[in-house]
Amino acid sequence: MDRTGPAFKCSCPSRKFPCKHALALMLLHTTHAGDFGQAAPPDTLQTWLDGRAERAANETPKTDGDAPTPGSGAGPDPAAQAKRRAARDRKVTDGLDALQTFLQDLIRDGLAHAPARPYSDWDTQAARLVDAQAPGAARLVRQIPEHLHDPAALLAHLSRLHLLTEAWPRRDTLSAEQQADLRTALGFPVDSAAVTGAGGIRARWQVMGQSVTEEDNLLTRRTWLVSGTDTALLLDFSAWGRPFPPALPPGQTVQAEVCSAPGTYPQRALLRGEAPVTTASPHGEGLTLDALLDRHGAALALNPWLERTAHLTGPLHVVPGNPWHAQDGTGRLPLTGSERTLYTLLALSGGQPVTVYAEWDGTVLAPLSVLHGGTLHPFLTAVDA
Repeated sequence: MDRTGPAFKCSCPSRKFPCKHALALMLLHTTHAGDFGQAAPPDTLQTWLDGRAERAANETPKTDGDAPTPGSGAGPDPAAQAKRRAARDRKVTDGLDALQTFLQDLIRDGLAHAPARPYSDWDTQAARLVDAQAPGAARLVRQIPEHLHDPAALLAHLSRLHLLTEAWPRRDTLSAEQQADLRTALGFPVDSAAVTGAGGIRARWQVMGQSVTEEDNLLTRRTWLVSGTDTALLLDFSAWGRPFPPALPPGQTVQAEVCSAPGTYPQRALLRGEAPVTTASPHGEGLTLDALLDRHGAALALNPWLERTAHLTGPLHVVPGNPWHAQDGTGRLPLTGSERTLYTLLALSGGQPVTVYAEWDGTVLAPLSVLHGGTLHPFLTAVDA
């Protein structure tokens, strides 16, 4: 630790500076200065100090004239950006290599033994993926315990992780849209400026419903918009109790430009230039449950990491039970939701078929709103969200 800087150097692998060892050393020196004495620095430390002194001597002090002025065209250094991207790609590669070994060991041991593993196994592997800057893969690992007592669901979930480890080394052979799907699944951030800069579809969009989920102290709000056959998903996030940004109320129709993020099945989008419209747009025909499954399967064929799709489906019957079901002439699917949501849906149906707007994640159907008397009734309002 060089107190004249201050500057810090430690042999630990921490990416935080100063690391906890340097902080501890500084605290000890502050509280017990008498325990420290003078000594010649070791050769490795002297080399580091000499290097710092040499770099400081070669630095040219900046003047006001050196600073970029507004409108001068100065921006991010492309070479530096490329270097950062390459560094992150290397970290992701290392993290996914370790994940592949972890998955192979898990399969080799047998899925029947997976429930006996301590939770620290999943947490440790997820933490490594976070360190490797692949938070999307880390989230999938943290979800493994949810499937431990359903071998078929567990194998399907592990297959999605395995597909990530196989697709990443082959990313250069994928189309631009497939690469976007892969990076999104791994947790790479979406470039909002690039998405809005590419333009989108300007039309009347109806806000069909909203849902809020919580995972690891992070709240995610999903707002679904529909215009004809086009669907757009707006995502908002809230961490540690911070409020969400203002939401579009379900049932409202807006005139707006929807800019879709790149991908093989464009779904996530950003909104630009929205303005409320007083005249509501007519609702389309609801899908049968069989058609819903076909539509969802076609989306998964394009993007295997897609977590959910949303559809207007019905008319269908609401069947109470354990679990609740939605049923029509083509089949039945399990329903999920709060007790309030399910009983409200049952009451509005009055025992008759209803049309709902719902999310389907491949396992359960989550109703977000219901058409009743020609009006869309949301189960989660913007105030609730």
